Amino acid sequence: MIKNLSALKDAIGFTVLAAPDRFPKVGPYGDDQRKNLDIAFERLRSGLVLLPQRLRESALMPEVEHLLAESYSAYAAGDRKRGSLLLQELENIVHPGRFVEYAARKGVTL
Repeated sequence: MIKNLSALKDAIGFTVLAAPDRFPKVGPYGDDQRKNLDIAFERLRSGLVLLPQRLRESALMPEVEHLLAESYSAYAAGDRKRGSLLLQELENIVHPGRFVEYAARKGVTL
């Protein structure tokens, strides 16, 4: 269960790395990689309620939901590249300044 926005961001990153068929056998994940994909995306869907109110009420929320659904479909079809790109696009909406913040911590200007 995703309990905060940071955990949602972590779950997106984990899914990008593990989907569609590289989930480790930890926590809720087992031998059935298709079931693991379903579990990962159900966790992501459940975490959308944690998005800031301004985002949930904005015109971007349908886009977030669409990107999540399309990513799942791509992964389910075995298209790892498209699935991960869609999840990363979703992450850019959820946390748009993440690269700028990272660069600032490293002393690099973007």
